[in-house]
Amino acid sequence: MNSVRERTTKIRMRDQGCMLRAYRRHIVDTIARSGESSTFIPALAQHYSRSSSEVEVDHCPRAGGESKYGFYELLRLNFDLMTGFSMAPLQAFTIFGMLVAAGSLFLVLVLFLRRIFLGPEAEGLFTLFAILYFLAGVGILGLGIVGEYVGRIYQEVRGCPRFVIREIIQGLDECPTARRSS
Repeated sequence: MNSVRERTTKIRMRDQGCMLRAYRRHIVDTIARSGESSTFIPALAQHYSRSSSEVEVDHCPRAGGESKYGFYELLRLNFDLMTGFSMAPLQAFTIFGMLVAAGSLFLVLVLFLRRIFLGPEAEGLFTLFAILYFLAGVGILGLGIVGEYVGRIYQEVRGCPRFVIREIIQGLDECPTARRSS
């Protein structure tokens, strides 16, 4: 699960379960100002930081009780991360629709050439399959494209800044080469 999540979201963490973390103040302030609905702080911190690093910590074995994270909770967490920090699932759906539509067009071409050189097949069953697959592929492609738009709207609604400016070194008034428009 962690490798799929890492490939999808580009969030790299060695220790997934440890919440012992330290962040610079400006990262914490940026996360607090962002109003993000996601509560996975390590992903948000990595999203807002220029570079991140991890320090391994030795953990003592659990003294009592048992973990409340079962398979379903881990699956849910990774699904939330993939849908909250990546549009890759939507893009994969769009590509799948393109492949199904292209494959069905190839099937139509094969059936067309077969009809010319060998004659029609019995009762046109394969032609109906080709048409069905083409329409299904176009439908999946359409859903993927709509999903891309919804994903882009979601990215805008989140209000995440594209860039985080930590410090302004020189103001516009102080820059000798800055041109001012009147």
